[in-house]
Amino acid sequence: MRGDGNGWVECPQGHRHWGRYGAAGLLLYTVDDGGRACVLMQHRAEWTHNGGTWGIPGGARDSHEDAAEAALREAHEETSLDVAEVRVSEVGRDDHETWAYDTVLAHTHRPLDTQANDESADLAWTPVELVAELPLHPGFAGTWPSWQARPITVVVDAANVVGSQPFRYVPGGWWRDQVTATSALLDELVRLRGQVTRTSDGCLVVVQRVVAVVEGAARPAAGSAPTWLTVVAAHGSGDDAVVDESSSSDVLVVTADRGLRGRLAATVRVEGPAWLLTRCDATSGD
Repeated sequence: MRGDGNGWVECPQGHRHWGRYGAAGLLLYTVDDGGRACVLMQHRAEWTHNGGTWGIPGGARDSHEDAAEAALREAHEETSLDVAEVRVSEVGRDDHETWAYDTVLAHTHRPLDTQANDESADLAWTPVELVAELPLHPGFAGTWPSWQARPITVVVDAANVVGSQPFRYVPGGWWRDQVTATSALLDELVRLRGQVTRTSDGCLVVVQRVVAVVEGAARPAAGSAPTWLTVVAAHGSGDDAVVDESSSSDVLVVTADRGLRGRLAATVRVEGPAWLLTRCDATSGD
């Protein structure tokens, strides 16, 4: 029933919490026009519980809702977000036995327009590194360190990725038309913009920038690359170009090439093509 979750609950620790069936909030990541990883923050109106602090949009779950449904509904009500452009990554629970708060982690490919309702004094797409400087809601302040994603640049060894899936982009095999196959991969890479996800070792990251290195017969594909994607057309070795683009510790390289992996600094994270393509497929409806 709509609205049946409104009400206070007292947990065994003696704390009062809003939401008869628990509560959920939307932690929404994106990348702004300046290339900075940001999250949508809500400055709570003074009349609300813990008014004057900053947190994320959210509220009480109704009895028929799961966490994602509740967080998206509350976010739309409080910010007028177009939730059709929001992609949920995962849900984490802060359990108080008789009450729980679910953080719904999500991303969107651009900073969506917002309009605050009376529960908000302000709404702001806030750079990730500046969130902790705000006067945060006590509950959010406790969980933010666990949900703060590390902004990264994803450097893609395009030839290796295309070669790992020989019939994905060209029915007869990528070697028949390397330009077409590589162009199709480049189109997919744009879906990574602002995506919040986890590396194989569980590190939470947000894709701030994507660089694709193309080489050999596939080099002409660089001329038709979509916006927001940086394409490096290697004049010599593609491996050399990947290494050159991976000098920062905030880089994740996508390749299955063992020789190339061995040339990268120990601080550089490496994932295989399957990691990348799974994340492209997860947003294939965008």
